[in-house]
Amino acid sequence: MRNVIAFVIAVPVTVELFGALYAVFDARRDGDSRSAALERLAIPLAAWGLLWWWIGAGGWRLLAAAFALVIVGHVTVFYAGKWLIRRPGIQTVVVDADEAT
Repeated sequence: MRNVIAFVIAVPVTVELFGALYAVFDARRDGDSRSAALERLAIPLAAWGLLWWWIGAGGWRLLAAAFALVIVGHVTVFYAGKWLIRRPGIQTVVVDADEAT
């Protein structure tokens, strides 16, 4: 039961960790937002560390599986989005309401 709880907690913590890492990468050229991005990284890293401490060193496979699940989900959603954007049959038609017809 402890492993199931750890896995369920590890998935959203990993998602938050990836979001914070992306924020750091996005802010690397903007000096004003670098510190805020690094502060955003602190909480997911601390939560990941606490989870690692709670599950123990023997549970590394469980945490790696949660990490892999998040990566696979991220890549799948990215390529599915690219595929959906390229399909003109499912795109909506934009109607400009400002022009008088």
